[in-house]
Parts: sequence; structure tokens; C-alpha cells
Amino acid sequence: MKIIVTNDDGIESNGIKYLAKAVAKLGDVYIVAPRTPQSAGSHAMTLHKPLRVDEYPLNVGEKKALRVSGTPADCVLLALDVLVKGKVDLVVSGINEGPNIGSDVIYSGTVAGAREGALNGIPSIAVSLDAYKDFNFDVASKFTYLFAKKILEEKIEDRIYFNINIPNVNEEEIKGVKFVKQGIRTYKDRVLIGKDPFEKTFYWIGGKVVDDDEKDTENDAIRNNFIAVTPMSVDLTDYLWLKKLKDWKIQFP
Repeated sequence: MKIIVTNDDGIESNGIKYLAKAVAKLGDVYIVAPRTPQSAGSHAMTLHKPLRVDEYPLNVGEKKALRVSGTPADCVLLALDVLVKGKVDLVVSGINEGPNIGSDVIYSGTVAGAREGALNGIPSIAVSLDAYKDFNFDVASKFTYLFAKKILEEKIEDRIYFNINIPNVNEEEIKGVKFVKQGIRTYKDRVLIGKDPFEKTFYWIGGKVVDDDEKDTENDAIRNNFIAVTPMSVDLTDYLWLKKLKDWKIQFP
């Protein structure tokens, strides 16, 4: 059993160490992760310059650990094509520092790592922790092990990946697991405008999350101390609108 572990917080993050150690109980773990943080890098790939790869042992039970001068998607592609020999059974990305819910999954490098695995026909998981400090990786790593074990037992063949968000609480505070849809996440004050020391104007993208009250979503689950699991597809077609469009009468030329 061969498992690729990646992330977007960089190979030196604590989350990837907890994750690799947990899933190493299931098979040979190959850590292939970015050299530097790649948060919000989405599914970017490096095409116009060479990538550098070097060994960077983490000593958490992995078969091999490699750091890459690229993105999470780069890491998974390289791992599948050249760095890991033989059939890969699972790709796991995380544990991300901060949740990946709603529209954030489009921007997330963590989710992109799992998506790249799914694009290549490998069952994949993205794992994120709902916190930005005082991280409790124990619960997240324990659940990921259990979920990964189940995926391997089910022998999933669909091009699917799973986005998992976990409350940052102790195990006894977890109320259970919910299988939920992707929600919507919006921000306010998304651009900060300021002046640098040379009086040049700069623009800094960020913003504050606008709370939503939508039910049966990842956000709804984790704010009520449930682990949220969302199945995601690489097929982005909106089938409802596809059906509607077939009724449109447009002639061209």
C-alpha cells in the first residue's frame, strides 16, 4: 500500500507530521510537499521554470520525505509520475491550519493537492482544522486515519476526493460525523489599501468572514462540533443548467 502525503503549509508544518504519522499505519508513506507555504495557491502548476526536489527526512514513520520548489499540485503530479515508483493507492493532503469550506475550496492549495490525486484516478482526501492557533492535531489525525482506512477498504474507483473539516476541540467534545454539501463563504473588507515606507500605494487581499446560517454545510457542521465530510468531483458541470440550456434557441451563424 502506497500513500502520498502533501500539503500547502509547507513540509516543515506540524500538520503534515501528524498526518503522515497517522496514515503510516496503513502503508508506505511518501511525503512530497512544498518547500515553502503555498496557501491560497489553488491548483497552480509550475510550467515556466524547473522544479527542484531534495530529500528532507521528517522521521515520522515515512518511507521517504521530499520537498519540492513548487505547489501542492506540482508535488502530487511529480510523485505520481516520477518520484514514487509503482501504483499509488491514496493521496492525503493536510492537515491544513485553518478550515477549507465553501468557496475557499477553489483557492485552497490543500484541496488542490487532493484534487490532483483524483484527476489521476487516485482516491484522495483533503484535511483541514478549524483553527488558526493552538492547533489540536490529535483529533484530526486520528479521524483521518479511520477515514483513510475506510476508503482503502471500499476500493473506490471514481474520480472523487473528500474534503474534511475538523473542529479544533478535544475528542470528547466531538459530537459525531456529518456528511454534508459544500456551502458558501463570503468576505467583507476584502482589500486593505495602505502606503509602504516609500509612500507607494499597496493593496493587500484578505478580509473578514461573513457568517452564514446555511444548514447541512461544512460550516454548519464544524461550528456545532461535528466533523464535516464533503465528497467532491472533478466534474464541474452544473447539470441543472445544462438541462436548461438545451431549451435555449440560439442560432449561429
